[in-house]
Amino acid sequence: MGEDLTVNLVASLLAFTVGWLGRALVHYYRTRLPAARVWRLDRDRRVVVIVGESGRATSAYPKLHEADALAAMNLRQFLSQDLRLHEALTVRARAFVMASDAEENLVVIGGPAHNGVWQLMADRLDVPYAFEERSGDYCIVSAQDGAEYGESEPGATTMVDHAIVVLARNPFAAGSRLVMIAGCDTLATAGATQIFARAEVRRLAKAYDTRSPLAFVVRVESVGGYVRPPVVVAAATFRQTRPSAPTPRPGPEGRTDSTRL
Repeated sequence: MGEDLTVNLVASLLAFTVGWLGRALVHYYRTRLPAARVWRLDRDRRVVVIVGESGRATSAYPKLHEADALAAMNLRQFLSQDLRLHEALTVRARAFVMASDAEENLVVIGGPAHNGVWQLMADRLDVPYAFEERSGDYCIVSAQDGAEYGESEPGATTMVDHAIVVLARNPFAAGSRLVMIAGCDTLATAGATQIFARAEVRRLAKAYDTRSPLAFVVRVESVGGYVRPPVVVAAATFRQTRPSAPTPRPGPEGRTDSTRL
């Protein structure tokens, strides 16, 4: 009787262990592995999220665009859920310190109109898509074929906007990651971050070789206030020159999750 009970307990324990390992492996291959392939972060360095500022902001009264703040929150949530990365530093563009943070994993949110770091990084990359201003509005233009992507006319029930998403190496540190996200208007800036959600990031990992620098044009559509999942409408790889040599990591170790405003 005692031997039968022991055998049943061991069998139950083995079944539980096998089931737990199976679920863990499925979660790893369906969630963590695709996210890791797309993000390609240097886990020895921090993630610094740099958000744009409102044109009405001052040094005494900084103002963030609501869409940029939402985009930063979305990305930090994805990093926490899918990569177990719970520490990230969020800074305003004008508070970003090159001397201490230039070689970290950088996430730039907001285009050149509101985020000076965007242009700083874009000048060091050969991104095949760029923003152009047309009568006060911005559109995305492809350097390869001249195709243009913009936003729909205001007042329409269905709103359409487009964003640029860049996945590249940090031009100041070859081992670190640079992610850039910005829309022609606020709809796409926030909506394009959903490309890093679990289902969408799996599609990216399957469809593209993220070992090479990549740029996407993402279409974001809002129907009566409901924002549909983003759709990649154009994508291209580009060449990127590696920095000549990495420099020692600046600053003290062990900084924790915070927001520098």
